[in-house]
Amino acid sequence: MVVSCVTRIIQAHIVRLHPSRGESPRWEHLVLRRSPTQTHFPNMWQVVTGTIDNDETPLRTAFREIEEETGICADKLWVLPHVGTFYDAERNAMNLVPCFAAIFVHDSSEVASVHISSEHTAFEWHTKEEVQRQLVIPSHIQGVEVLERHILPLLERGEEPVFAKHHRSECA
Repeated sequence: MVVSCVTRIIQAHIVRLHPSRGESPRWEHLVLRRSPTQTHFPNMWQVVTGTIDNDETPLRTAFREIEEETGICADKLWVLPHVGTFYDAERNAMNLVPCFAAIFVHDSSEVASVHISSEHTAFEWHTKEEVQRQLVIPSHIQGVEVLERHILPLLERGEEPVFAKHHRSECA
């Protein structure tokens, strides 16, 4: 029997540079708590995830899912140099999950008021260390690590990461 490889789900990280009183600004990651009524992973903390519709690219799905699950309308997304993986025994498929990041470096009304969907019951902003303790899915934790290691330090130095940045208008 052959196991197929599929891409039907995306993972999207949302981070903000939070100004701390009397301290240096720090990066914070948005995590969402799944509703207890969800069939898969009830009550689990996660980053934004979503299923790719038939007519969508993973990039377009990431823009849509961020807005649907958080109310945040990101203008641009970074493609993380990481692909999450998991095995779906029901479908006998290895899933390859493209990862994206919406990064907000200035005080922004987009991230000031998060409005979660009915899929979730709560949201919180955490530092890298806090969020890595709260998340349970390895690919979500790895996505945080890749973002913190390969993209955020470059932005802090005013450099453009070499990884792809895409604007919402490119997906219309």
